[in-house]
Amino acid sequence: MEWRLLASLTPSDQRLVLARTHRHRYAKGETLFHEGDLAETVHLVQEGRVVARRTTPAGDVVSYAVIGPGEAFGEMAMLAEDHRRTSTIVAIEPVVTLTLRFDEFRRLCDDYPGVQALLVRMLAQRVDRLSTHLVDALYLPADRRVLRTLVDLSREYAEPARVGDVTLPLTQVDVAELSGASRPTTNRYLRRLEREGLVQLNRGHVTIVDLGALRRLSSP
Repeated sequence: MEWRLLASLTPSDQRLVLARTHRHRYAKGETLFHEGDLAETVHLVQEGRVVARRTTPAGDVVSYAVIGPGEAFGEMAMLAEDHRRTSTIVAIEPVVTLTLRFDEFRRLCDDYPGVQALLVRMLAQRVDRLSTHLVDALYLPADRRVLRTLVDLSREYAEPARVGDVTLPLTQVDVAELSGASRPTTNRYLRRLEREGLVQLNRGHVTIVDLGALRRLSSP
């Protein structure tokens, strides 16, 4: 396992962090925690993928990120002992995470100052992801946002040893929410891409047939 968020730590510090974690397994569709829950742990994803969702001021629930192996979520739990979860996290396939409690992380920071770089890296990645999502939503047309979302998701789901189709186990509604586009607009554009032979729409998942063409279309 290549822990992207542990890359800034020395091998010995990585072992220190992982030795303090606790393994948890979740079934597909299971909620790991809800928005508003007390935040006590950070999760490192070992297997599977989760989707992060938030409630809008209008009461709608939207998906904004897919998080996979080697990544982390729940890092805001490390900022304060009484912090609340800002998102709901749901497993979109069987998931295994390694969790680290707030008090364990605090002791590690006290004993090994190099471990603090882990928290900085986590927060920097989160800010970068949310900033990119906001800028795209403000300045890119809906079709470009859908294209970028498909290309970004293909990096998450593409199998390194396999060349060809990439299957995204997400619905058209998920793609719309992740793109920050309306559902009707996203559905119309996905059907257009299907007619052009670039994607295939199925119940419960979307298959990217021609990733190269999607990348070219999504480029400025």
